[in-house]
Amino acid sequence: MYQMVANIITLRLCKGTKDFEDFEVEKMVAMESEVIKNCIQDTHHGMEPLKLCLPSGHTEPVKVLEKVLEDCEYHAHAKSNSISEEDVKIWDTDFAKNIMAANRNLGSVCHILKAADFLHIAGLCNLLSKTIANFIKDNF
Repeated sequence: MYQMVANIITLRLCKGTKDFEDFEVEKMVAMESEVIKNCIQDTHHGMEPLKLCLPSGHTEPVKVLEKVLEDCEYHAHAKSNSISEEDVKIWDTDFAKNIMAANRNLGSVCHILKAADFLHIAGLCNLLSKTIANFIKDNF
């Protein structure tokens, strides 16, 4: 049996019909997602993993979710530690640049955007949409 320990919840990422991977995440980090927040508030009491099945088309769902959670972790801690808006903007810019540099194409950015949209993480959706728009503007 899984239990919520000191505000840690388990997110179970479905990678196939019988394949999954568990992520232990701080509750405040997971709640950056409106979908997860609603599940936690409405029905989930931390006794079992909260199951997530990202939309199909993700070739590497673990890497996609790791990037989404990296963004959520930074923003959750930025709020609780009163980090300035300017510092958050700098981090966001670097985060988006690093995704582009690591993958050298829009495919990964689009996969992360699709996951952020599915999980209703508005800030990440806006950031990645701007990243895609700027890439198109600069390259076409």
